[in-house]
Amino acid sequence: MDLKELRSRVTGAITTSEDSHYERLRRSMVWNQLVPERGPRIIVQAANENAVVEAVRFARTNGMKVAVRGGGHNWIGFSLRDDSLLIDLGRLRNVSLDREARIAVIQPAVSSRDFNRRLAAEGLAFPVGHCPTVPMSGFLLNGGIGWNFNAWGASCLSIEAARVVTAEGSLIVASDSENADLLWAVRGAGPAFFGVVTEYTLRAFPAPGAITTSNYYFPLERAGELSRWAAGVARELPRQVELAIFIGAAPHPIANRCTASKGFACSMSGTAFAESTSAAVSMLSFLDNCPLAVHSLMKEANLPTPIEKLHEMNAVATPPEHRYLVDTLWTNSPPERVLAASCEHFMDAPSLKSTELFIFSTGADRLPLPDCAYSVSGDALLICSAVWERPEDDAVNTGWHRAAIAALDEFAIGHYVGESDIIGDPGRAERSYSKSNWQRLKTLRRKYDPDSLFHGVLSSA
Repeated sequence: MDLKELRSRVTGAITTSEDSHYERLRRSMVWNQLVPERGPRIIVQAANENAVVEAVRFARTNGMKVAVRGGGHNWIGFSLRDDSLLIDLGRLRNVSLDREARIAVIQPAVSSRDFNRRLAAEGLAFPVGHCPTVPMSGFLLNGGIGWNFNAWGASCLSIEAARVVTAEGSLIVASDSENADLLWAVRGAGPAFFGVVTEYTLRAFPAPGAITTSNYYFPLERAGELSRWAAGVARELPRQVELAIFIGAAPHPIANRCTASKGFACSMSGTAFAESTSAAVSMLSFLDNCPLAVHSLMKEANLPTPIEKLHEMNAVATPPEHRYLVDTLWTNSPPERVLAASCEHFMDAPSLKSTELFIFSTGADRLPLPDCAYSVSGDALLICSAVWERPEDDAVNTGWHRAAIAALDEFAIGHYVGESDIIGDPGRAERSYSKSNWQRLKTLRRKYDPDSLFHGVLSSA
């Protein structure tokens, strides 16, 4: 294995497991402070697209498997694989915009926050991630449940084309007119993908004239009743309304009224993406008609919340330098049953920073998914997160989270692959796709990566 040759061909840093700074770099590859013990043999921090091509060719020549890090936000650290060559795309952050055509061309590591800022300056928008620090790479490849997803759709559906480095070390374009089957996979294959996406061409949207949010806070024991009422109105709402119930630490002004639930509260929020402020306020007026509103502990009505502000609000629930366990499920079960099970477990949560988000699908009927790898959705998406700081609390938080997820699994019709423990339970990956799409992904893997050069979740990997 001639690393000197690799260094001569690659623009960017190359680190091996024998280098003194290796462990520090390995740990930095994962945003989550709960870093797995797995580690690559070589880390290539690519500075350009050609570096990715050369790294893939080197791995192929030397019989090494390849792992890919888009931005390191995947909480299970999927890109950290033993004895592999890890291609880190974290330096690829360029963005170019065509305002008139509403087309954005982005490299994989641009963050949701930075991409939104560039778009907003041009009067454009995109269903970027709810968490501001999520890079667009894995977010898009996993499907992308972003802001206003009920109206704009999963983010991957707005991928017009992608530049992909294949297992052969070739750089090809995937679009509707060339390598269309590869574009099909780019739109949602996530960790089942069999290449390296170095650039995405995206269709952007006109920025809403107004984005407005109302929040109502309640005692935790009201979560079941709230969810039953919310489910009853969700299908009557415009798709431009994002409706959610959130469980987390009670805000300071009402914390002393939530001691019976050990400091946890639940909130019901509606965010309207509208043409004008008056239209947004009208869209959110249904919250005032909730019969449980009289029991609210605090109300924040009609707050102006451009996506930049939504990112600021969401960042509070996803603090950096913390340890995370996260899992998800799509469900069609009665929300009150799901939330009742959740609340029972939250009463025993060892960390007050742990959260749960229950997002409803809104609109009269669910929009059919186009033909793409992304293929599982439901009436609601639940995301359960254990969040804590100290390593000495790992065991108690891990035990709590596993028990909470086990209690909720009976309600699952599938999972969101970008936020599920597909290493601890590989079956969750398969359940993130329709059966036919899972089989098609395996077929495409045999076509594009017959020797399983890339690490993945398919049975042949």
